[in-house]
Amino acid sequence: MLPNIFNTDMDDDQTLIRSRSGRGSSKPTRLKHLALKRVAGETTHVDINVLTRVDFGSNADEFNSYLGVVSRERFSILINSWDDVLEVDQNMLWEDVRVSFTLLLLSYNVF
Repeated sequence: MLPNIFNTDMDDDQTLIRSRSGRGSSKPTRLKHLALKRVAGETTHVDINVLTRVDFGSNADEFNSYLGVVSRERFSILINSWDDVLEVDQNMLWEDVRVSFTLLLLSYNVF
């Protein structure tokens, strides 16, 4: 039987697994501060250059982390590309992003 490495109560088997890897297990990012802002009705501003399709500004990293968390929660790792995601699921993700972020789409090169 394999030990449950996600259990917070560590036994001897789990201690052995952690000592072999050299690090403790990392916890998944949940971005709780964004959830709190969402409940309060606040959004986070993100700038996006539509020519290069790159986000920038002080909240770009937070935006990218959010996209990663939401996509890992909703989509299978077995999906090869965005084109394989059902349109209904794409729309749900888009609405989720629009509730949490205010996107400013820039059509000129700012760099």
